[in-house]
Amino acid sequence: MTGWSSASRTDNRNDTRRVPMAEVKLAATKRDDTGKGNARKVRAGGQVPGVLYGRGMEPVAITVDRREFVTALKTDAGMNVLLDIEVDGDNTLALTRELQRDPVRGTLLHADFVKIDRKTAIEVEVPVHLVGEAAGAKEGGALEQPLFSVHVRCLPTEVPQSIDADVSNLAIGESLRVEQLAAGANYEILNDPTTIVALVAQPISEEELEAMEAEAGVVQEETDEAIAAAEAEAPTEGEAAPEGEGAPEGEAPAAEGESEDEG
Repeated sequence: MTGWSSASRTDNRNDTRRVPMAEVKLAATKRDDTGKGNARKVRAGGQVPGVLYGRGMEPVAITVDRREFVTALKTDAGMNVLLDIEVDGDNTLALTRELQRDPVRGTLLHADFVKIDRKTAIEVEVPVHLVGEAAGAKEGGALEQPLFSVHVRCLPTEVPQSIDADVSNLAIGESLRVEQLAAGANYEILNDPTTIVALVAQPISEEELEAMEAEAGVVQEETDEAIAAAEAEAPTEGEAAPEGEGAPEGEAPAAEGESEDEG
């Protein structure tokens, strides 16, 4: 990002939102059948299949109530919420390490829970919230945020809910970097200190906008011409392909009605 200057002021209102991290109790049941068919039945019954693992324990396939789990994830801590998972009378402190969701409906398909220790540091992602109105934005610049979260190391009970970054002093062409975020006494930010969190981009002039639109039009026109030329050269239906352009040597054509990518 050469050309961007960092805001000179480092004592701005970059702050950390932190409240005592609550623990949410989550009842779980062991799951002996880990096949796909069973997982579908589990989800149909309002449960989420998952696995609980960590140092000093064997991985355990479990199920948790979907509604209770979603409620836990909706707390201010989000994915960093501490879970007190009870399985057959045994309690384990854990974090949600990974979630799998249906790509279309967004429903929970599977969850990975990792065992943690209250006295051992963990690494988590913490969101960064921009606060204030950038001075450069008032002058027509565009405030942009390339980095929405930072990687933090801390004790499980010291995880910040978010880190606030004050951008009110950013002028056009200036940026705010990770090294300018508030240094927490109870956590360490692991990202590259020079990584840009926010910046105020130069406003685009009418001339520049027109030039960009014209360039986009030329590219589209060239693309359309290339497509038209390719279609014109392609054999029409029923027309034999030129000699030597049949199926690759050693590869038999797919049988009628059979997909070439089956199997």
